[in-house]
Amino acid sequence: MTDLDERRAIFVYEGARIHAVELGCPIIPSPWEDREGDFKEQFRQLISDLCSGKRKFQDFEEAHNSWMTKYFELGWVYGKKYDPENRIHPDLVPYNDLDPKEKVKDEVFVRLVAIAKDCIW
Repeated sequence: MTDLDERRAIFVYEGARIHAVELGCPIIPSPWEDREGDFKEQFRQLISDLCSGKRKFQDFEEAHNSWMTKYFELGWVYGKKYDPENRIHPDLVPYNDLDPKEKVKDEVFVRLVAIAKDCIW
């Protein structure tokens, strides 16, 4: 990973986190510096792949499904109450079952990736 990958990953992550705060989403992600190392590594790789064109999402549902798959791989499980210490997350459900505020997080993520690709160099 390059410093560029790291800067883009932080931009996308923190931008999405700030959006969640301002929208009053049910789940607000922890700041980047507080995230687990395995999460940061896979997120940097994802943003690198998306910005380089190695990967792309056809729609927001695909972005959500990709997120769910990765969270399951990282040991997260579904639960009604968000508990990051025990890796429990209520958004590990099909896209159509998400709260509307959680659905828009996927849209914001995709848009932030495009901005990172075009504007962070």
